[in-house]
Amino acid sequence: MPLLYSCVACDSVVLADHADVVGNFEAATQQILDRTDSSKFSRHTYSVNQYNYHVLTKKGFTFLAIADQEFPMRISFAYLEKIGEKFFSGTLPQRASNAKPYEFRRDFSPILSSCIVQFNKTREVDNMAELHGQVEDVKGVMNQNIEKILERGENLEQLQERTTQLNLNADRFQSQAVRLRRKMWWQNQKVVISLVVVSLLIVGIVSLIICWQEGVFKKK
Repeated sequence: MPLLYSCVACDSVVLADHADVVGNFEAATQQILDRTDSSKFSRHTYSVNQYNYHVLTKKGFTFLAIADQEFPMRISFAYLEKIGEKFFSGTLPQRASNAKPYEFRRDFSPILSSCIVQFNKTREVDNMAELHGQVEDVKGVMNQNIEKILERGENLEQLQERTTQLNLNADRFQSQAVRLRRKMWWQNQKVVISLVVVSLLIVGIVSLIICWQEGVFKKK
């Protein structure tokens, strides 16, 4: 729901007001004005029933706006700041000390009305901005997911490269193992042959010695 009612008051005297809808806002507004110190700058909000009463006090004047509780508070106070600027830009503050209740309706109520229209449209623009922001958030999440997928793709490529390198290293190790096994087999064979040769030589020498002692080689 949009801004519904707005007024400008000097102390507790309402100088000008405007209502976009029919409602009994004056009684609650008067109660708030009676307990508001307008001599100090302040910003505060009262919740009454289903409405928020937003109050801005500045230089002895009170600017009040009523909106639905779902209406953004920052837009409500931006509205109050705007009508405050317009009010202080003219001669109305100097005339206010002797003004009667609602004396400035003809001078300032149209400004309240036009600003309400403007800031109610701002709420629509704000909703579009919020929707746009949500879309951007979704796009951001999608981009993050895509980046993660790409990172996973890079990790898969790195893993594939490592696997290929491991396979090459395994093949190389297997080839080296085969060559080493063959080398060790030949070394073992050489040792066996050497032992056989040595054994045969020993057997031959022993046989010759025995034969010599037995006189096998003596002439008859």
